Amino acid sequence: MLVFGAASGVWTEVSDELAAERDITVVIGAHAEPPTLREYARQALTEVAEGRLRPVIGQRFPLDQASEAHAAIEARRTVGKTLLEIR
Repeated sequence: MLVFGAASGVWTEVSDELAAERDITVVIGAHAEPPTLREYARQALTEVAEGRLRPVIGQRFPLDQASEAHAAIEARRTVGKTLLEIR
C-alpha cells in the first residue's frame, strides 16, 4: 500500500514510464475493504522486518513544538514522515 502525494489532498500522477522503469504496478484508488487493508499491512510489515522497506523520516520535532510541525506540513515544507519526539 502506498499513498503518494496525499498531503495535498490529491493523488500524485505517476507516469506509466516511471512505473515501468521501477518495475512497479500503480493502482490508484481511495478505498479498500478491511481484509485487503489487513493484507497490505501484513505485506508491508513483512517487508519492514526483512529490511526491504524503510520509511523516509524527513524531520523530527520535540513534542512541545507540535504546532511548528503541523505548520511545516501544512506549508508543504516537509519531505517524508514528520515525527513528534516524546522524551
